[in-house]
Amino acid sequence: MTDERTFHETINILRNYSIMKKLSLLISSLIIFCLFAANSFSAETFIVSGNPKAPPIVWEEYKKLTGIGPDIAKSILTELKLDYDIRVSGNWQQVQDKCKSGEIDMIVSAYKNDERASYMDYSLPYLPQPTVIVVKKNKEFLFGRWKSLIGKKGVSNIGESYGQKFDTFIKEKLDVQFIAFERAVELLSRGEADYLIVDLYTALIYTRLLRGEDAITILEPPVTTQSFHLTIGKNSPMAVQMPAINKKLYRLVKDGVVEKLFYEHFESWKKLIAKRSRYFNRDSGIRGQEHGEYLKAQDEYEKERIGGLLLGSREGLPPSAE
Repeated sequence: MTDERTFHETINILRNYSIMKKLSLLISSLIIFCLFAANSFSAETFIVSGNPKAPPIVWEEYKKLTGIGPDIAKSILTELKLDYDIRVSGNWQQVQDKCKSGEIDMIVSAYKNDERASYMDYSLPYLPQPTVIVVKKNKEFLFGRWKSLIGKKGVSNIGESYGQKFDTFIKEKLDVQFIAFERAVELLSRGEADYLIVDLYTALIYTRLLRGEDAITILEPPVTTQSFHLTIGKNSPMAVQMPAINKKLYRLVKDGVVEKLFYEHFESWKKLIAKRSRYFNRDSGIRGQEHGEYLKAQDEYEKERIGGLLLGSREGLPPSAE
């Protein structure tokens, strides 16, 4: 009896040992799987892109994206230790389409509208910007409300949005052609379009640039004022990072980093434009003197418009023509 009992005890011990061994192997496998999944996520490279024609917020330079938006994305994603690749992904409409399809994870600057919000999550706003009406010099018209544009031909960059309300007004009431930015400027300069809808910061840069070719005028008041956001595709694995991204973004805005980046990139563009302007003015001392006076006046105008906007951005957006 004792030998039989000992035999059964031995069998039970072996059986329990086998079960424990299998359980141990199962737990080890689960741990390895979890570690592998975590490493796979952390090692994933997120694709970041933006509008290649919107200086100083974002633009293409030497086949790379640069500007305030890319700098903000780099700062935040580096701090979060996420792998990323900031790349040019076509024109502005193509960038949005690729975010919708999942080819792009993050866009570095976008205004809000209902269609975009259906497939993108928005960060906190990081920079306000008015949208303005630009016309050819000596082709100015009285502008006070959106309805002032009815009956005229407008142009704008392909893929642009200017907030849900103005987007709807354009669609229902206006004649606006959305085409490549260079083509839009060409149609305006040739008199085949009455006005160009464009963001103020971009307008200020191209006003300087086109002074040597075809002078343009920015009408007042702005048609609307929106804010730039970082956006992430709703189906992107990066979407879970939005709370952490917002925390980092809040500090960048609060500490004045975004404002500093704005002035750095805007001044960089002004230097590039000054070089091109010298080319246009090299044969005429009088024209050069006039151009210098224009640039001085433009500096004062920009200081007033931009400085007031950035300083007041934390207290709400300024009014616009609606």
